[in-house]
Amino acid sequence: MRTQTAASNRPGVLSDRAAPQSSVATGEIRTGLLRHSATLTKASTAQLLDLVPGEPPRSRQRPIQHVLSPNVATGVDCQVSAANGMRVRAVGTVLTHAAITGGRILQASTFTHVSTAGSGRRRQWPHYTAQLGRLETTGRIDAARLAAGFAEANGMPAPGYLDLGSICERLTLRLQTSPILDGRPPIRFQWTRLRWTVHYAANDDGGAPTASFTLLDDVNRVVSLYVPHTPREGFGLDDVLELCRDLALHDWLLTTLTQLIERISSASGDPSRVVSEVFPTVSNLLHLWMPGARVSTELEPIWNGFERRPGFTRQWETAVAWIRDQLSVHTLWLLGTLTGNAAP
Repeated sequence: MRTQTAASNRPGVLSDRAAPQSSVATGEIRTGLLRHSATLTKASTAQLLDLVPGEPPRSRQRPIQHVLSPNVATGVDCQVSAANGMRVRAVGTVLTHAAITGGRILQASTFTHVSTAGSGRRRQWPHYTAQLGRLETTGRIDAARLAAGFAEANGMPAPGYLDLGSICERLTLRLQTSPILDGRPPIRFQWTRLRWTVHYAANDDGGAPTASFTLLDDVNRVVSLYVPHTPREGFGLDDVLELCRDLALHDWLLTTLTQLIERISSASGDPSRVVSEVFPTVSNLLHLWMPGARVSTELEPIWNGFERRPGFTRQWETAVAWIRDQLSVHTLWLLGTLTGNAAP
């Protein structure tokens, strides 16, 4: 895959409503903790995410601080493959941006919208750079099969194929090694990778969008969405990106808390382990749980479906209750040691 990077001077991304034909949008999100010992201030966050000169990051303060960088465009000329094994050449640009939530959690996203109608030939670069965030296939390919191919892909793409993950990780590395950060994350964690795909149907059947969420392993997740073409607001790519970032964020929080519980449970009740592991997690993460806070009204049913199954908030509340119980037991143990009546 050949790449060429340029700054995007557009505040948003291309909407699916610009495509009259059936099409596909896809992207990857990396989610993890900033390598910084304290919560990053608003000014430092804006400085860290100042990726494009003259285009400052966008920020929100309610219900929780959320800062989004401008998009950076990367030109690609590569192969994409469908679920039936068919492959076709795709040329155009992908967009990458970063978001920081609560001054703590870093997310890097790379995404594009793929027109599957087939242009018949490879055009000059000015044609592609005039429509940032879009790939055009040189040959026609079925959109539903292409969406399935993106969703089924696992592991590193073969050389010459579209690799959104590597572009995403380059931005992550750049931000995590910034001199603005002190390089000392407050807790142990691992990055998660969420790959998402949207199939925009050519015929508007008037139905609601649907989605599925799959945990491949401890690190990799896949979200597949089906969105009918409709004149209603809320089904554009900006809104899908917001939904997927929110889902990746809360999946990472739940995963991090679950891994903490596993580590504490394997420590055979060591009280010092409880304090050293639980206290920084409670201080830095628990207040960041706000599912669906930035999801558009039209896409709220998607998030509500994930709340029913697998039940993110239900799992989160159970994990938080377990941690609070551990802190209560540790407090009783500590009081017992001070009075000489510590339980075994």
